[in-house]
Amino acid sequence: MKRTITLITLIAALFVPTLAIAQHRSPKSVMRLSHFKAPAASQLRAEEEPIMDVPEGILHDNMYASSFAYGLGWGDIYIQDVDGGIGKVVEGTDGNLYIYNPISQGYIWFSILPWIKAEPAGDGKFVVKLPQLYILDYGDPYYAYSMHYDEEEGMPVVEEEGEIEFTWQDGVLTQLGDKFIGLCDATADWFYMADQHIVYAPQTDEPIELTDDMYYIQSYTMTYLSNPDDLTMTKDRIVNVVIDGEDIYMGNLNNNNPTSFIKGTLVDGKATFPTRQYLGVDAYYNGHIYVLTGDAFVDTETYGSPVFNYNLNDEIVFNVDEEARNIVAEWPASLITNVGPSTLSIISDYVAPGLVAFDEFPATPATPIFTDGDITVNQNAGWVVLHFTIPTVDVDGNKLNENKLYYNILLDDQVFTFNPETYIGLSDAMTDIPYKFEDNINFDIYMSNGRHTVYIYTTDFAAVGVQSFYTAGGEVNRSEIAYVNNPIEPSGINEVAAGKQITDIHYYDLTGRELPSAPSTGLFLQHVNYSDGSCATIKVVR
Repeated sequence: MKRTITLITLIAALFVPTLAIAQHRSPKSVMRLSHFKAPAASQLRAEEEPIMDVPEGILHDNMYASSFAYGLGWGDIYIQDVDGGIGKVVEGTDGNLYIYNPISQGYIWFSILPWIKAEPAGDGKFVVKLPQLYILDYGDPYYAYSMHYDEEEGMPVVEEEGEIEFTWQDGVLTQLGDKFIGLCDATADWFYMADQHIVYAPQTDEPIELTDDMYYIQSYTMTYLSNPDDLTMTKDRIVNVVIDGEDIYMGNLNNNNPTSFIKGTLVDGKATFPTRQYLGVDAYYNGHIYVLTGDAFVDTETYGSPVFNYNLNDEIVFNVDEEARNIVAEWPASLITNVGPSTLSIISDYVAPGLVAFDEFPATPATPIFTDGDITVNQNAGWVVLHFTIPTVDVDGNKLNENKLYYNILLDDQVFTFNPETYIGLSDAMTDIPYKFEDNINFDIYMSNGRHTVYIYTTDFAAVGVQSFYTAGGEVNRSEIAYVNNPIEPSGINEVAAGKQITDIHYYDLTGRELPSAPSTGLFLQHVNYSDGSCATIKVVR
């Protein structure tokens, strides 16, 4: 397997989960279905394919999704009021309605999410006829089924066939009745994910986005409490602040909405920010992101170990010393980035945040760091996994503004460009990678606990290097290049010797798992062996 990225450490196990009601602090996990059950033998029905591409028609994008959902966690079935998921609807050119990802909006369990079809039934109504093929996971089919709640079972049960009605009026999709849309394997065995009372509505909130050409944006170091067991422990984050008369703005509170700000008023040395301010869409969390305000307390009961929990309120008040350039909120005042504006589904929480102006200056960043085992090569599949650390200090140990820190990958002495044809999670080619950037679709580039991981889909290089650069103070200053050697010899993929013949061909997905045949669509790796003993691995897109 190439990798599995989760927001918590998960241990694969097969089990029947217990039922629990949970308030999610980290709302999403990216996971494979086979983490939870052994996949059933493929029973794909003839001529069926899941709907993965956006259907032709009128797209209603980034809608606001809500539902009541069952979702599968490790050891528990979670019951959750989903608030602030990302919904999409297509009014198809074929007269059908297509609904994006209606099952368990509270979870992300695939990189690319599917659609289901609803057929017109007159009077603004549409009917989803179930079962429908929902998605393929490593060739194993999973279906959307109709389900109803069973009092004796204490949970939804699968119906062999069923219909679920929706209305589509004034751009709002509303489920009728109390049935669930549930996820099942090819034997109609439920995967403990199901939703009812689904509503997709237009998102009317707009984020406040500010740029340097609009205002003078000052960087601040925000220090906040990080450990409910020890209220002296803190973490730091660089945030952006704009002061414009009685208006004050604070930004970079969520990694995937760095240019979005919340707005407050500055009067008599007090900065007051109202709650429920919208930052925008975050595809990683499959949600509409809001900043909430609340008073923190140490909760020792809900989760069995101490966590920060919150009594939500209407505003947070900071004391502002403009001369000292300090902006401080006293305990227990807190800022919370959250999926949706109502139910706690926390991404990040900043407890008793205190801000101090961060003076930027030109600086040369310290050299990136490799350690033993930081390069792994899958020669058969033709890709390399690279791990490294980029120091967030300069060569003299002074702290840098992470928002102005970037890096390049070099294969031998050539700077590498990440192209969207290969890196399907990118919309545009990238050479200069922001320090905090993560590919939230295919996870080819991501960061965990301060360590960066990058996938390189070639093995034809002698060494791979990383160089960081810093753009503060009107200058661009580069670190030294850190290199790590390729543990294998370059494979000569691009060499084609005259007269040699193909002896066999193997096909792999991007995780390195061998496939029985070449897929008809999608992205895969083709490994060719030749009669002279040489081989070649190429990436194929269909």
